[in-house]
Amino acid sequence: MAIETTTPSGAAPPAPGSVDVAGSVRDAAIAAGLTALLAFPLLGLKTDQDISSRLIITPQWSRAIIAVAIVFVGRLILNLLFFKRAKAERPRAAKIEATTARAEALMDLGRILKWVGLGVMLAYPLAMLWIGGPSGALKWIDNFGVQVLIYVMLGWGLNIVVGLAGLLDLGYVAFYAVGAYSYALLAVQFGEFFGAWSFWALLPIGGILAAFWGVILGFPVLRLRGDYLAIVTLAFGEIIRLVLINWVEVTNGGAGISSIPRPSFFGIPFNASDEGFTARFGLEFSPIYRTIFLYYLILVLALITAWVTNRLRRLPV
Repeated sequence: MAIETTTPSGAAPPAPGSVDVAGSVRDAAIAAGLTALLAFPLLGLKTDQDISSRLIITPQWSRAIIAVAIVFVGRLILNLLFFKRAKAERPRAAKIEATTARAEALMDLGRILKWVGLGVMLAYPLAMLWIGGPSGALKWIDNFGVQVLIYVMLGWGLNIVVGLAGLLDLGYVAFYAVGAYSYALLAVQFGEFFGAWSFWALLPIGGILAAFWGVILGFPVLRLRGDYLAIVTLAFGEIIRLVLINWVEVTNGGAGISSIPRPSFFGIPFNASDEGFTARFGLEFSPIYRTIFLYYLILVLALITAWVTNRLRRLPV
């Protein structure tokens, strides 16, 4: 006589290979709960100033609720499609085959999401321009596009040292500072010599100088490991910061460097003159075009950094 097995709640267990709906919902609820613990203080509360310049906290619960809902729905979809399947007693070969099929499905999903993400990144400035117009889109493209891409590119570069090589480098940002100040100083001093092409001539030089300082630091420092490496690289980053702040005659101290020449569109300046970008292409003058150009340029540089990282990952060394 066959005996039907039931779960503690009295419901029959899911058939082998079928979707475990209850487990999927439970796992998605746990992920949403963890998101709520982070989202409500970080997204739900905003610090601001009142008319007396006193610090006040403004609640924005809708943002936190939206984040929790996105995590719950996304995790539930992943569980239903890939993760939560009822297990059965199967031969080892069948288990290996099922695991391989699941891994291939996740890889296919990753490829799809990669191209979807790239499409979103390409359409982002155009979408912001369509939604907010030239004046409203400037902040979104600059602050949430250009700035984010810069730090994404820096994060991928840091992943080469810390993630692939396993070296805890705490002074990585110093090379960013060296490259940025090198470009700024060269552009101010020699920008007129290169004319409208100064941006394209000096940008690779700034990158080469940053890499050169990395090589100089690497010779003595990479002989160290663990905490010693972290301490030395942290000290190097602090030395660069102090030099840039206190060498006022060269770097202008905390005030920074001003009058840096603007980038050009392959020799065409982004200004209101008859030889400017908007006049050449019959557009109404707006600073938004220069910001969009910088966005796509940094996106290309970030993609090159990601491509180099993937190639390094496949090297035998």
